[in-house]
Amino acid sequence: MWQKHAWAQYEAAPESYYLHQELINQVDFKDNTTSPLNGQWQYYPEQLIIKPSSVLQSKTVQLPTSFKALTGTNQTYGTFIGHFKMPKQYLGRRISIFIPNQYGAYRMYLNGDFLLRLGEVGKNEKNHQTENAPRIAFFVVNEEYFTITIQASNFNHLHGGLENPMKIGASKTVSRQFQQMMMSIGLVCGAVLGVGIFTVMFSVFQGVIIGRSSIRVFVFGVFILFLALHNLFSAPYAYTAFTDISWLWGARLEYLFTYLAVIFFLSYMFLLNQRYLHPLVYFAAMILLVINIVVTVLTLPEVFQRFAFYSSIFSLVIFFNFTYGFYLTLKHKEPYSTTNLWAIILLCVTFLHDFLLTLNLIDSFNLSFISTSFYALLIMFQQSKNYAQHTYYIQQLNDNLVELNSSLDHKVQQRTSQLHQLNEKLARQIQIDALTGTFNRHALNIEIQRLFIQTQNHTNSTLTFAMLDVDYFKNYNDYYGHLKGDIILKDLVKVIQQALPESAYVARYGGEEFAIILHDVPNAVVLNVLQQVLNAVRKNQFEHLNRPDQKQYVTLSMGVAWIDQEHQYADIHELMKAADVQLYAAKHAGRDQYQVHNAISTVISAQQI
Repeated sequence: MWQKHAWAQYEAAPESYYLHQELINQVDFKDNTTSPLNGQWQYYPEQLIIKPSSVLQSKTVQLPTSFKALTGTNQTYGTFIGHFKMPKQYLGRRISIFIPNQYGAYRMYLNGDFLLRLGEVGKNEKNHQTENAPRIAFFVVNEEYFTITIQASNFNHLHGGLENPMKIGASKTVSRQFQQMMMSIGLVCGAVLGVGIFTVMFSVFQGVIIGRSSIRVFVFGVFILFLALHNLFSAPYAYTAFTDISWLWGARLEYLFTYLAVIFFLSYMFLLNQRYLHPLVYFAAMILLVINIVVTVLTLPEVFQRFAFYSSIFSLVIFFNFTYGFYLTLKHKEPYSTTNLWAIILLCVTFLHDFLLTLNLIDSFNLSFISTSFYALLIMFQQSKNYAQHTYYIQQLNDNLVELNSSLDHKVQQRTSQLHQLNEKLARQIQIDALTGTFNRHALNIEIQRLFIQTQNHTNSTLTFAMLDVDYFKNYNDYYGHLKGDIILKDLVKVIQQALPESAYVARYGGEEFAIILHDVPNAVVLNVLQQVLNAVRKNQFEHLNRPDQKQYVTLSMGVAWIDQEHQYADIHELMKAADVQLYAAKHAGRDQYQVHNAISTVISAQQI
């Protein structure tokens, strides 16, 4: 706590006095960076003083904070005093403090000297005048220790105090950051405004403001225009950087542009599909918005802001109406724009977020500017995409018409090409097994013959052929029926294909027998791959209760044969016969395993669980 004659001690010997204080906040900024002006401050409730006092009661607080967090209400006033130490290299240089909009009025002092004010600070609502705008305070200090005093007042129950963080730094850096923020907001607003103007002019110059669809485009364009103006007049109030509009009319315009944007947005949704906005809900919303416009024009912010806050509760009805309408769209399986859907969801979530922020139920920052701008850009993207697709479609129709008129032969060639593609598709369908979706026996014979010749012509090439058989499949059909047997074959094919690499070739050999071809896969890898197939089938535990052995799930038996430089076969039939023999050996050895026909088979044991 400050002792008696604190300010006199500071003025006499500031450095020696501060060294014994516990409330010194170090600000550490550089030429290209800024530092938060937070830390520990002394707060004097319901006092408007310039110098620290040892008589008045104060408490230590952390900024940023609101009056409500300190006193339980935002309708009050008080003084914040903070003591700081700055880097010595900035003594005598121009320093700046950036103060974002603080929802109220304040006066700032540096070492007791007036520095900056915004609005009119008062002890009651009659003497107080709110103003919302960002400001920059400029000053020069010759001592590394300095004191900032901020007198603040607010008589709006929603916000008040020093809720938004302040920053300190070199004047050039603070000014540049402020300009960059305002320029970025201006650019975004300009882009959104350009989208709105383009949309409006597009609908006008087409001369089609008579149909429902064209009116919808016009209404949407006007909505985008007011959305851009709303963003310009909403926090952080970029309009204050280039206009001299009073804060009262700035606040009014913010709300008026918001209402107008909402009116045209709801009209757009109403014209789009009345399922999303019932006529009764739409007209009730229009009446409420018109009343808000009148109240905004004729009353002060303390009145129309509160009225707008309570009116916003009606948005829940609109939200539930939209949700129900979208539910019906999904139920009837009607087409809808995914981009537009996510854009509207973004708006709804943002409005809910800002509503909770207004109630001080969450600690965050206003997202309406970001979300509405992003919404406009998303819709612009959707509209551009639709326009490009429509233009491309029209161009294609024109090109087709020219082609049809200029050359009938081209059309015949086109039809011939289409017929050729259909024949190729039909030829491929002939190679597919109708039940399992794998290749059939005919396609298998062609493919293995091709790969057999290719392997013989390349010295380092390998070809593996595996025969698979479902163990006790006849017993399965007798117990579960043939329809269930067909289902288990299709399920097994899915499991087998998932366990194999993409280069593997799977075909139905016949009945419950399948074949796998692996080309140019090392022999050691082949065995691991086939073991994975067996493990995958076991892992799925397809029920089979009619087996004569003790197992109660479906398994596979495999016979494997391959050719390489050391293992050759006279023809493809010998290779397939060798695999078939090994399949019989695997079944004879107990099933649920593989057997390999080559010289290594005497070393590698049959895999069985």
